[in-house]
Amino acid sequence: MKKLLSLALALTLLTSAASALANTVIDPDENRGIQLVEAGLNETEEGVSPTTGRVFSELDTPEGFVGQAVTGRYMPMLVQIDNTAGGVDRVAPWGASYADIMYETPLYKNGVTRMSYLFSDQIPDSVGPVRSARMGHVWLREEWDAGFVFYGQQEYTATNVKAELSQLGVYKKGLAFSGIVGENKPWKKFYSRRHGNGLAAPSNADANVAGMYSLIDESYVAPNHAFRFTDEAPQGESVQEIRIKTGAMDYGSNLIYDVDSDLYFRYMRHKDDELVPYEDRDTGEQIAFTNVIVQFTDVLWVQGDAPVAFQVGRYYYDGKGDKVAGGNADIFMGGVHIKGYWQRDDMASRTVFYGEDGQEIELQRGKTLIVVADKNNWEVSYQ
Repeated sequence: MKKLLSLALALTLLTSAASALANTVIDPDENRGIQLVEAGLNETEEGVSPTTGRVFSELDTPEGFVGQAVTGRYMPMLVQIDNTAGGVDRVAPWGASYADIMYETPLYKNGVTRMSYLFSDQIPDSVGPVRSARMGHVWLREEWDAGFVFYGQQEYTATNVKAELSQLGVYKKGLAFSGIVGENKPWKKFYSRRHGNGLAAPSNADANVAGMYSLIDESYVAPNHAFRFTDEAPQGESVQEIRIKTGAMDYGSNLIYDVDSDLYFRYMRHKDDELVPYEDRDTGEQIAFTNVIVQFTDVLWVQGDAPVAFQVGRYYYDGKGDKVAGGNADIFMGGVHIKGYWQRDDMASRTVFYGEDGQEIELQRGKTLIVVADKNNWEVSYQ
């Protein structure tokens, strides 16, 4: 099966190269005239994942894992993941194959990015390399009110992650799992370091996320963040490849659609446009997605390594402006492109993605990549 997919992807790459002239750059500020219809919350179906739309009984969960497919409890876990040099080769992630949703977010103004993995259906007992958090990641966690796994945090005066987590009550809820703590903390035993095969600090911190999940009080109930799903094929402009340019060498990526699997396979773009597959270190599986969403947002750079990504309104940073945030969103699924919009009403609200008709969009069943793109510094195109 893997060989067949590789052949199909090779053919796709050849087709892509032949049509390189038909490249469309997305205008993040385009006035799309989309009239939003208030979305509300979505009902959850018994035995069906609210994050991926998959049927739990059809999932093969390894021993030692937890998650809704195993325990029946909906309790998502958000993990900060290293993305040095695009997260390939010696810094390839592990546990990645089981993430329901992956977020790519700005980390440095020069285009370096960080990954955040959201686990819910299946939560592994080994995930990494775990790295530090920024303010925008705290705000992202808040919409899920998920368990938050991170190894270090920024503590600048204007972007103090530790202070923000405290102000939002995350510590009191028992949902913050920092690796930079003393041995007396109950979750410290669930952190370790991997060695060998090119692994070295700081890119080798391992987290038993399943163990941390087990520490969250059973009385705590995570908020409804269910997406809408459909089995109908989406309609839109045909697209075979998405190209994301952040401005930093090795951090650009291509997402190439494979028609046979109906998936977008992620490649990191290195020197001379060499495409390096983004893979799970443990399984060897190339990471692919059913849905790819580019969420354009404003980013305030307090310092070159201190982004405040406004997935929620600027109000939460300096008390100015509205609590509501929104912007253009470009959705790719089933080999088509849909022009959309995103909106988040306040810090406690989920981000809703809308289609051209103003209704909350129905995703295809499977895993999703959400790229939180700095609209003033990144370039996203497709062909």
